Parts: sequence; structure tokens; C-alpha cells
Amino acid sequence: MKTRALKHPFFVIIGPSGSGKTKVAEAVFPKEYKVISHTTRPQRVNEKQGIDYYFETQEHFDQLIRSKALAEFDTYNGYNYGVGIDELIMKTTAHPAYDVLTIQGFQAIEQLFKPLVIPIFLEVSKENMLARLQERGEAPTIIEERSALYEQEARNKEIIKHYPTHFIVDANQPFSSVVKDVKEVVNNTLKNHFS
Repeated sequence: MKTRALKHPFFVIIGPSGSGKTKVAEAVFPKEYKVISHTTRPQRVNEKQGIDYYFETQEHFDQLIRSKALAEFDTYNGYNYGVGIDELIMKTTAHPAYDVLTIQGFQAIEQLFKPLVIPIFLEVSKENMLARLQERGEAPTIIEERSALYEQEARNKEIIKHYPTHFIVDANQPFSSVVKDVKEVVNNTLKNHFS
């Protein structure tokens, strides 16, 4: 199956828990630039179908995998998550798009759509990560889980460095500075892409 090409860059925000990935991404990009993922996770009270996620039954998610409709998919906390190829192509038709993904998700999509898949890694210290999770009011068991995953997630920075176009942003700075740095990365990339 021939995968169609992206017309504009797709920015993938990656980083350890507590690096602020989702909040930073939402502050940098307009809402309509977000690539909506599919998930089998139950819908939460404040979430909307087709805005936060495409909430799927396990059967339908399996069908998406079988029909090769997903650019990447993964299991997290016992639920499936995946990014649809059609969604990616549609979202990048008129402007760039973004999503917050795992390193594996980025790598799978980069394989299909390079060179327009741009990773932005948010680097955060373990101390700051733990402090932010506590501020967020996360349960001690979650903080412990994320703490155990920290080394592995932080090592993803070394993987990112092997990609010709990659960016590493210091997420230990105040939130506004992180947003400013990521905006700069996005604007410079777009300028270079269309110059």
C-alpha cells in the first residue's frame, strides 16, 4: 500500500512524564492543528468524541490495525492508542499538525512520512518531574511508576539525536520560556520548509 505524502510538517512532542508536553503543545499550536488519536480507553466526563480522542471499541480498533489504517499504535495502561493515516494526511493538508506521542509512535510515523515528521524533545530533570507530578496531585502509586520510567524516557533524547531534523528544548525553564522556545522551533522549521 502506497502511503500518501504529508503536505506540511507534523511536529511530535516527546518527553518524560511531568515535562509539560500536553500543556506546552496546547499553548504553541491552535486547537485545530492537533492530530486526534484513536483509543480503547473509556471516555472521561470532560472529554468529547472526535475532539479529545476517537473512542473505539476493541473490535473496531483491531479492525483499524488489520486494515492498516493506523500510522502507529501502542498499548498504554492496558488500553490501545493509535494515530490514523487519513487523520494525519487530512490535518497536514492546509497547515502543520502536532501530537504528543511516545518515542515508538514517533518512529513508526517517521518511517512512513519522513522527512516531514519533526520530533521536539522536552528535557526535564527528575527533581522537576517529581515536583510537577506532586503539584498535579497525582496519586503516590502513579508518581512511583513515572519515577521508575524516568531514566528510560530521558534516554529517548539520545535516540532523537540520530534524526537529522530534531530539537531538544529545556523544559526545566518556566512554562512561558518553554512555550517561547518551542514556538521558535516551529516557526523556524516552517520558514525553512517553505523558503
